[in-house]
Amino acid sequence: MKTVVDQFRRRAGTYSGSANWIVDKALIRAHIDACGPRLGYLIEVCCGTGVVGRNLAAAGWRVCGVDLTREMAQEANRHFPCICTPAEDIPFLDAAFDAAVLRQAYFLLEDGQKALAEIGRVLKPGGAFVLSQTVPYSAEDAPWLEKVHRAKQAQLRTFHTEETLADELERGHFRIAGVKRLSVRENITRWMEAAPELSEEKRAEVCGFVSGAPEAYRRVHNVEIVGGEIFEDWNWVIFSAEKKK
Repeated sequence: MKTVVDQFRRRAGTYSGSANWIVDKALIRAHIDACGPRLGYLIEVCCGTGVVGRNLAAAGWRVCGVDLTREMAQEANRHFPCICTPAEDIPFLDAAFDAAVLRQAYFLLEDGQKALAEIGRVLKPGGAFVLSQTVPYSAEDAPWLEKVHRAKQAQLRTFHTEETLADELERGHFRIAGVKRLSVRENITRWMEAAPELSEEKRAEVCGFVSGAPEAYRRVHNVEIVGGEIFEDWNWVIFSAEKKK
C-alpha cells in the first residue's frame, strides 16, 4: 500500500494531465451515462484528482470522494468533499449513496473483493455502480499488454481482462446491467514523461515495449510513431452494475 501512496503523492500536482484517458470527453461522458438518469448522491472511489467526480457534479450529482493518497484527496477536495481513506474502508453509513464510480484503480487495490463489499454496503438498493478499466482487446494482444503494464506499474496486483473484471463483479454480489467499450488514443511518450516515479531507464523500456511490439499487437492497438512520439489505442470497458438483492 505504501508504494501506491508514494507513487501517487509524487504525481498529484500533474496527474490530471498525465494521460489522455484522464480527461477524455467521450470516456467521461460514458461514465456519466452509465450512472443512469436518476440523480442523487454519488461516491467516487479512488477518485484521484476528481476529474470524473467534478464532471458528475456538473451533470447534477451530489458527489463525495475517497482516495488513499492525501495529496490526491486534497486536489479532489477543491471540487467536492473528499476523504483520504482506503477503498476497503469507506467511512459512510449503509445505503448512503445512489451511485458509485471506480475508474482505473481496481487492479491496484489491496483487497478488491473487500472494496466491492464496501461499495455495495454504501449503495442504496437498486443503486448504480460503474466500474471501468483499460483492458486487452482480445487474447491476441493480452500477453504483450500485460508485459507493458507490469513494466510501467510495479504495484499492479492483477492484470485484468474484461472477463476477469466481470467475474470480480459477480463474485462481489453485483449484477452486470450493461457494458460499453471505448477506444482512447494515448500518447505513450508523454505518458512516460509524466511518470516521475519511474527511472529514465524504465520509461525507455516501456516506450520500447510499445514501439517494438509484435506485429499483431501493433495492428490491434494501431501503434504509430509521429514526430518522434509513440501513439496507440487503449481499449476501455465500462460496466454498469447493480447490487444483487
